[in-house]
Amino acid sequence: MPAESVNSAPTPAPLDRERDRPHPLQIELYRRATPTQKLAAVARLNATLLKLKETSLESQFPHLSSVERRALLRHWWLTAHD
Repeated sequence: MPAESVNSAPTPAPLDRERDRPHPLQIELYRRATPTQKLAAVARLNATLLKLKETSLESQFPHLSSVERRALLRHWWLTAHD
């Protein structure tokens, strides 16, 4: 693992509860979804999250090899830190 920290990203803006609230239709669709559909949605969100973090790591640590960046990504994912 490289000496750089995965946690060196700037602190995100505070959560805006009103702006970030799901649309009522989104809530209703989620309530009606089957467990399989809910798991598929979570899988899509996880894939998107991992790609965004991977892109962020590429930007933060351009000198690292793809193997080293993937190791940072795994560490970040498994320790649930950002």
